[in-house]
Amino acid sequence: MLSIQRPKSEEQSSRFTLNLLPCRIHHDGPINTTPRYWDPTTDKDGHPEGYFRGRKLKGREVSLPVGYRGAVVRKGAEDNEAQKKIVENQPSIRMEDDDGDPEDEVKVLEEVTQFDELVVWGHEAIAESDDTFVKGVEEWVKLARAMHAPGRDEESESGKR
Repeated sequence: MLSIQRPKSEEQSSRFTLNLLPCRIHHDGPINTTPRYWDPTTDKDGHPEGYFRGRKLKGREVSLPVGYRGAVVRKGAEDNEAQKKIVENQPSIRMEDDDGDPEDEVKVLEEVTQFDELVVWGHEAIAESDDTFVKGVEEWVKLARAMHAPGRDEESESGKR
């Protein structure tokens, strides 16, 4: 089971624009960014444009639909007692272990920041609408809507479609 722990106050969770670069960077952690390495601008058509290690990148802005938000998370508390307290304080999570089944291990993730939009970068061209990441966001939203649609449980139990 996963539990995302949000900051205690909304001020602690700032909002950023997520950038998906078409490359693999073998680094995990913070860096001090400078305009020398990353300073995206806007081209004459209003699209994001930038250079990374001498390669020209063009961006496509993808906004999340109203009612959705993205979160950047990091590994949270490792202590099982701390994890149980977090889960017990969540009204939507039920712990059922009276029937003898072992409890699921709870993994806690801490929210670092939130985002409402992301920029998918392409090499010298704007990412197309069939790009893996652009399409993935759209399909994930459709799946989430279908899973959480009202009356879904009643329909599946009665066998109606």
